[in-house]
Amino acid sequence: MGYGESIMDGARLALSVPDGWTGWLELMRTPSGTYAGIAELSFSGVPRCALVITQQLSWDAAVERATLRAEHFVRQWGPARSS
Repeated sequence: MGYGESIMDGARLALSVPDGWTGWLELMRTPSGTYAGIAELSFSGVPRCALVITQQLSWDAAVERATLRAEHFVRQWGPARSS
């Protein structure tokens, strides 16, 4: 596929997240040709969130959706969040 580690009919990609956070995205191509998957975000090694990425028309759209949702989660629930 050219994007990350191959797994079955998809790939696992690292997500770009702020320091202290780690994240990955596992995308699969559906029988209809769309892309869907799951992303996980961890803070200091502790899993904090699983994001379901619903069907997107392209690989790039699925990656963009996962990245946007990860950024939103980190912004809302990260340690720098102001009360």
